[in-house]
Amino acid sequence: MVGLLTALIHYTFVVKAGWLDQVFWTSSEIVIAGLVTTVICVRAGWTTWWGAGWPDVRPSCRGFGLGLCVGLAMAATVLMLEIVTGQGAVLLRRAALGEYLAAIIILVGVLAVAALSEEILFRGFPLTRLSGVMGRFRASLLLASGFTALHLANPAVTILGLVNIFLASLLLSAVFFRFGGLPAAWGAHLGWNAGLAATVDAPVSGISFDLPGVDFSTGGPTWVAGGHFGPEGGIIATLVMGVTLVLLGKGVFTAAPGAPPIKGLGAGGWGQ
Repeated sequence: MVGLLTALIHYTFVVKAGWLDQVFWTSSEIVIAGLVTTVICVRAGWTTWWGAGWPDVRPSCRGFGLGLCVGLAMAATVLMLEIVTGQGAVLLRRAALGEYLAAIIILVGVLAVAALSEEILFRGFPLTRLSGVMGRFRASLLLASGFTALHLANPAVTILGLVNIFLASLLLSAVFFRFGGLPAAWGAHLGWNAGLAATVDAPVSGISFDLPGVDFSTGGPTWVAGGHFGPEGGIIATLVMGVTLVLLGKGVFTAAPGAPPIKGLGAGGWGQ
């Protein structure tokens, strides 16, 4: 049933869509399949909501908010450092306010679905399950490798860009364990991507969005500010992510296999 539903979405919306629509609908397939599969598994007693990375509603909202703040703060810090050091500049163009706001709303919606799809694949149930078997740190390293491999074909990708994506995955796992599971990691992922793209139109993982009225340009060596790959490809992002990972990862990766998968959770989640 889940396969037929996602196949229908793919055939109807993805095959002849533009690239932005392809990102949205392909991500929607993963989200729908992941959520429907989770519901089925929970109802069948094969797992629990917290086992799939979802705490109760209130902790989920709190975790999403905390994660969103982390992602936005990191993006703002990287952009400010690039501008202050002369490695980046914000260029403003004439555009209607309504057109600009409409583009931002659409972009944030697409980024939200895309971020959730990747978190379902690389955090959520895979992270909680593997953590129970091999420990949080090893599980996070393993999934970070897959997360990085997913971005190998991105436009203008560089070695440093892939290193930063690997760091970002570890950071999202730290947010997952510290602030409340999958909603927290989703919030941080969305905050980072939207903080770069929906504010000054900086590229995200090599993808440019062409917002009306604003553009972000980088100068100097690619390894410093990221070049066409965006801030994720530069050493400035490496430093910001590294410091944040040290601060948030302290103590959360050392739990032994079999420990509660998400900080502060019991054995329930979403009313179970």
